[in-house]
Amino acid sequence: MEKAKIPYLVIGAGRAASHLMHYFDLKGIDYINWNRKEHSFQALDECLTQVSDVLLLIRDSAIKEFRDAHLKDFKGVVAHFSGSLNVDGIASFHPLMTFGPEFYDLPFYEKIHFAAASKETFRGLFPQLPNPVFEMKASDKPLYHALCVMSGNFPQILWQSCLARFDELGVPKDAVALYLQKNLENFMEHPGQSLTGPLARNDQITIETNLKALPVRLRSLYEAFVTFFAKD
Repeated sequence: MEKAKIPYLVIGAGRAASHLMHYFDLKGIDYINWNRKEHSFQALDECLTQVSDVLLLIRDSAIKEFRDAHLKDFKGVVAHFSGSLNVDGIASFHPLMTFGPEFYDLPFYEKIHFAAASKETFRGLFPQLPNPVFEMKASDKPLYHALCVMSGNFPQILWQSCLARFDELGVPKDAVALYLQKNLENFMEHPGQSLTGPLARNDQITIETNLKALPVRLRSLYEAFVTFFAKD
């Protein structure tokens, strides 16, 4: 009797790969991991004989090259998790989530939404995962991913600069955290009514006072938002 194959070979060792493997561990899902730092390509060939499907969690620019070099003869499903990339012959599933240095708990992982070409494809490959899935056309992925980057990363760049200046002024980090948290909560509950401050009330005097107080780099960001908001 032929030995049952392990469901997945997870390729990669970055944050996304580490979080996915931790999620699998919490769900009791069997997998093998291969990554260039710890394993040889001879070991990769051996792994490929033991698994049903391959999950590529490596940088976007390496996905097609890795598939062409090492997976052309592999008979199972090959999938990647890039939000912007489309590669013929490779399934695509993008988790709409940021993955930090610490792992999350199981209830949180199960709430993460995935973008997929079809819900059925996701359910077929991951029958044990209850995650919500929304469908995304391949042609829409570049815009979708650009919006992910802007909404998820750009605010953090701004927060990093502002937090450093708040700290210089002696403002407690807990005070800033509460302020930012409530801003997000208000926005998600009332996205069209949550904006406050001088832009919302068209207070040009306060805007000018703000601009004069800011260092050059932050001033340019403030001006860009004023211009964008006025046009919007």
